[in-house]
Amino acid sequence: MRQDSFFKKRIIHIYVIIFIVVLILLIAGILMFKYHIEGEKKMPFNLKSISVMSTAQTEDIKNDGDTWKASLIQKNDIYFAFEKNNNYKKQDTIKTIKFCNFIINKKTESGTVIIYRPSTNELTYDYQNEECIITDSLEYTGALSTAPEVLQISNQGGIVGFSILQKDIGDYTYNKEEKIVSDGKLLEKAGIDIENVELEVAFDLIIETTSGYNFKANVKLNLPTGNILQEGVSTKEDSELTNVIFKRF
Repeated sequence: MRQDSFFKKRIIHIYVIIFIVVLILLIAGILMFKYHIEGEKKMPFNLKSISVMSTAQTEDIKNDGDTWKASLIQKNDIYFAFEKNNNYKKQDTIKTIKFCNFIINKKTESGTVIIYRPSTNELTYDYQNEECIITDSLEYTGALSTAPEVLQISNQGGIVGFSILQKDIGDYTYNKEEKIVSDGKLLEKAGIDIENVELEVAFDLIIETTSGYNFKANVKLNLPTGNILQEGVSTKEDSELTNVIFKRF
């Protein structure tokens, strides 16, 4: 009888251990799935918003007798606002903000897509300067203050960005008496459909802190924003960012 009682206790012990192990694995699985879906919730710095301004403009204006011919470009200026997480109690600063692994999918084959870094402190762009073209990645370094023209962001947060330009999309011919407004409405005047300039851009956004933490999120944007053929200039700010999920790596 004592031997039977001993074996019963051993079996109960084994079942309890198995139950505890399964429970631990189940909890770990739930937490991993939750992290995969929701991402990092305790970052020292947050991406506050992404703003996009889309429009069009002219370049390379040439005179042909009584008419003028202007090449059209479509531009999308993209702004990223970073802020310190006040709920994060440890001391930390931004080391770098990096944009990389750009993938661009166009709906049509027309046009050439080029990404530019800022040329001034006001986040404006010099599309004639080939040195401002981003060929691989764009990295802002943490500093005392934000200075986009030298690729610096305040180590406590700030606004940085880049511009996505579409060239070789078409021309607009007009007479010398015509007064034109250089914006997205020129596309419609030139007979360019919105589908010819629509694209999706995807890239990785990496936040690196001086404490050695690295957070990465994949960002996808559909450009241009709004109906620039009717509005001329269209802007959009996204502060919800439900599809931008940061994870440690």
